[in-house]
Amino acid sequence: MKNFLWIVSLLMTVLFLQSCASTGYNTQKGAAIGAGLGAIAGQVIGSNTASTLIGTAVGALAGTIAGNALDQQVMNEKMVAAKDYKPAYACPDGTKNPPGKWVEVPGQWVNGRWVPAHKVWMPVNP
Repeated sequence: MKNFLWIVSLLMTVLFLQSCASTGYNTQKGAAIGAGLGAIAGQVIGSNTASTLIGTAVGALAGTIAGNALDQQVMNEKMVAAKDYKPAYACPDGTKNPPGKWVEVPGQWVNGRWVPAHKVWMPVNP
């Protein structure tokens, strides 16, 4: 009965950690889930505190690695999508620029922050 209560309490801890990490990155989610599952596995296999702690550490490490790999994959997909982005212009054939010109905007204070000089595209209605 003691092992059953231990497993139930660890399972509840895992569910709590998973719900806390649900708004973060996949690395944190993986670490929380891995730590919980590792703790349960360590307790079931070794039936002592040392085994539970070792299982927690190993599970957290494995979950962190898996979550980080998933974060990197998501970031790479976002970078590829941003690289393929092409702005939409008024001319559908794309051979000429839309009517307008680049205008130099001098540096100025905006809402208490300094905005340095930059160029802005000013469209001209045909």
